[in-house]
Amino acid sequence: MPDKPEDHSSPTAQETLGVLGLGSTQGQRSAEMVAGLRAELMPSPETLALTRTAGRVIAGVLLRIARGDHAKINVVAARPAAFHHLITQELRDKPEAHFVELAAGFLPRGLQLARLLPSLKVTEIDLPNVISDKQQRLQKARLAMPPNIHWLSADLGVTPLSRVLEGQKADVIAAEGLLGYFPLDQVQLIAARVRESLKPDGVFIADIGTQEGIKLLSQGKTRQAINIFRRNVGQWPGLVRDGQHAQDIFRAAGYRHVETHALSALVADLPHVPKPVADVTLFVIARV
Repeated sequence: MPDKPEDHSSPTAQETLGVLGLGSTQGQRSAEMVAGLRAELMPSPETLALTRTAGRVIAGVLLRIARGDHAKINVVAARPAAFHHLITQELRDKPEAHFVELAAGFLPRGLQLARLLPSLKVTEIDLPNVISDKQQRLQKARLAMPPNIHWLSADLGVTPLSRVLEGQKADVIAAEGLLGYFPLDQVQLIAARVRESLKPDGVFIADIGTQEGIKLLSQGKTRQAINIFRRNVGQWPGLVRDGQHAQDIFRAAGYRHVETHALSALVADLPHVPKPVADVTLFVIARV
């Protein structure tokens, strides 16, 4: 019997066994589960359209398991709110900028930004099966699509971002929930590849889990919910010790200025974000 061809795809794109019927790859299952949580906690025409019934049902189960652990549950609403705030701050004086979202999943952010800033060019990138499902769901929901949003399919663990973008440079590149799925040496490589696709004054905005943050998530009422999540989307090898550790990785990737922020501090003054918020992830703002 011939050997099975070696799979050169990235960890999130490799076909693996999932027990909840949410997709054949780690990336797709992660996108479905997080989308379900968003729809349960932040229902809107966009978040509901971008989910499957199974994703919302499983999200409801996870939330019931974690009921009462509000600081950790609130992270689901706080993280995208922090990203939106940071991104719009960077784009405030650049109405015709190019914004790129990596591992866009079933996030509604690209649609929201494209509507908010009609002159902005928005590019979302994710695995082919995720992008295809996203487009089909939006069409089925008959949501008005702004003309300034575009989708690209790629496995960025295999294909360099510069090739996917065909040499186009971006003003702001964001990656929500992506880096933790890769070992830290690959996180540095991803950051370096992102830097190559940024304009001279461009910025990379990302979040990355901390060792203490994941330890916190794995305690108390959220422990069982996190175990269910991990069994379906895999482990998080890309965890940093602290902010200095994250800054060192991004500086080694060639960024001129790197700052890190706790999630709770970023959303402290943002309206409509439920408080308190547990610091389970660290935000990195890296400038070329």
